[in-house]
Amino acid sequence: MGRSGSSRLGAALPKAQGSPGRESGNGRLDPVRWRRPAPGTLLRLAAVAILLGFAVLAFRSPPPACEPPTYTVPARSPSASAPAEPQTVPSGSVGVPVRLADPATLALVEAGNRIDLLRLDESDGSTTPVAESALVLQVTGSDDPTTGGLLLALAPDEAERAVAGPGQSFAVLIRPD
Repeated sequence: MGRSGSSRLGAALPKAQGSPGRESGNGRLDPVRWRRPAPGTLLRLAAVAILLGFAVLAFRSPPPACEPPTYTVPARSPSASAPAEPQTVPSGSVGVPVRLADPATLALVEAGNRIDLLRLDESDGSTTPVAESALVLQVTGSDDPTTGGLLLALAPDEAERAVAGPGQSFAVLIRPD
């Protein structure tokens, strides 16, 4: 039915104060008046709608089918921490374990290398050649220098000189292949 000024609802609503451009005393409160949006606002709304549409498509689409990545490890020679095949002691030689003065050298030496073994006398700083062109059979503990060392194939007379006394240690010179 129509609106009348004497309806119960109209009597319960407070009367609007007079404002410019409005009729005062009609009892209507219109908090929002629709008006046409500005062109910039329409453009922003269209951009938001398009981006939301793309987001929905991206989340709803199945993931692309692809193979898991494969990793290749470059081949390298047997390392000190994992000796694959320890070499055998050649005939006429003996295997002698040697600990080096500088354990970082273990990372440079590999099984099969030829080295010159030098004894370092720490009391006077002199070096004494112990063995020339000794074959490295195995490198142990390059990952833990405190336990690492070399297993060398030495002639019996060189093996006797390779025994270290107090205040003596060893150094190596790596020979080119």
